[in-house]
Amino acid sequence: MDREIIHQVIIGAVCSLLVVDCGFHEGWATVTLPLFAKGDDPITLTSDQEVLIINLLYVGVGIGALAPIFLMDKIGRKWTLIFAALPKIFSWIAISFANSNITLCGARLLAGVGCGITYSVMPMYIGEISSKRTRGPLGTLITVLINVGLLIIYVIGLRVDRFTMGMISLGIPVLFVVTFIWLPESSVYLTRKNRLTHAKQTLMWSLGKDDVEKELEEIRRIVFTEDQVRHIGLLGSMKVAVKTEACKKAIIIMFILGNVLTLTGAAPILAYQSFIFDKAGFDIGADVGIVVTGCAIVIAGIVCVLFVKIIGKRKLIVFAAPLTTISLGLVAIFFTLMAYGVNVESINWIPTVFIVIYVILYGLALNPMPLAYLGEIFPFDVKVPAGICASIYYALSTTATVKVFQVLNDSYGTHVPFWLFTGITFVLSIFIYIYVIETEGLTLEEIQHALSKPSITQKSANRIEINPVNRIVITSFSTNSTTN
Repeated sequence: MDREIIHQVIIGAVCSLLVVDCGFHEGWATVTLPLFAKGDDPITLTSDQEVLIINLLYVGVGIGALAPIFLMDKIGRKWTLIFAALPKIFSWIAISFANSNITLCGARLLAGVGCGITYSVMPMYIGEISSKRTRGPLGTLITVLINVGLLIIYVIGLRVDRFTMGMISLGIPVLFVVTFIWLPESSVYLTRKNRLTHAKQTLMWSLGKDDVEKELEEIRRIVFTEDQVRHIGLLGSMKVAVKTEACKKAIIIMFILGNVLTLTGAAPILAYQSFIFDKAGFDIGADVGIVVTGCAIVIAGIVCVLFVKIIGKRKLIVFAAPLTTISLGLVAIFFTLMAYGVNVESINWIPTVFIVIYVILYGLALNPMPLAYLGEIFPFDVKVPAGICASIYYALSTTATVKVFQVLNDSYGTHVPFWLFTGITFVLSIFIYIYVIETEGLTLEEIQHALSKPSITQKSANRIEINPVNRIVITSFSTNSTTN
């Protein structure tokens, strides 16, 4: 194995720690809320307090998403990520020792800030320090690693109490800081600061070779282009963006896919799945159901990474969205029958089975595809504002979705929010088919050219041609800067 691959594996392994910890925080509520509800924890929470504890994570994500503006270009990608680990560390300590819901709320907000910074900056750091051979796999691995974190915390949380779970989880961000501090800073950041000797050393180490003049010159061109864009400013670049036909269409596509990520109900369904499984009364029990969904979303994410280049992004999401609608609809029908007093004992497997199917489809397409498109459909000069806006919208819409689920469930029954998610997913499926286009195999220039054409061109009486989109470099909910 050559030096390049060894060093890239080291980068991937160390960076994965902070991403997996984000999955821990995302999945923590799923296994912890039942402890509060059953009285197995000293803290007792009302339904409103439970929702607040879930949602404060996403509020923190929105705050942390602003990191590219305030931190990244001042202290560098590396130290911004180390800074991101600190609120995560304090969060796990607070979660472990909390004796009131106020402490838990503060801990969740801190965790969200750390996750928001990670989602925004980690893809950029990986994109700038990885080689061309490994940039794609390392970038797409982020979503899979979040799902791996979900599964691990499900398994741990179902076997130990809150304190033990917090102490075990604390080791992940601490280990990240101890190991990541030895990795180099991004060569793009070092070049911008005119630290060319250090930039060259970073390239030599990360690429595993001595002759890096070609790569260094490429980075100089990137930095020059970025500096030209910075003169316009954040708001200025957004104003310029909305005037172009390509960016208008990119915004429409991203709005559709952003809603696919949040308004289809993933956050509340995953957080409240223990409650849903218990209410259905299926024999395998809530704990087994939770572990099965954790395994399902990990496997689906891996399948997505392996086959997306063969099948294509658009085909995956066009395939998954209608099936997601059917899955949600069947769960809604089950709880409707239960609400009206119908004996559903013989079909009480429906919620567990179809929520697992929903999670598979979510992990296969509804979760990774919006994040992938975000990195592909915006030109370089607007990718930062686009990433920030997408992150903030993710935080706001997820918070609203969780709260709506709780209010409708408490006031009218579990079937009502599931019907709402079914209807929203059905409508989004139509918009996906009409507007979302394929980007696999297209260069950035080809995608921008396609977006500049009319959205839909009638080719024949029975064939509609839909334009494609662009490829840049982002992931997660954020901004990403790379060299192609």
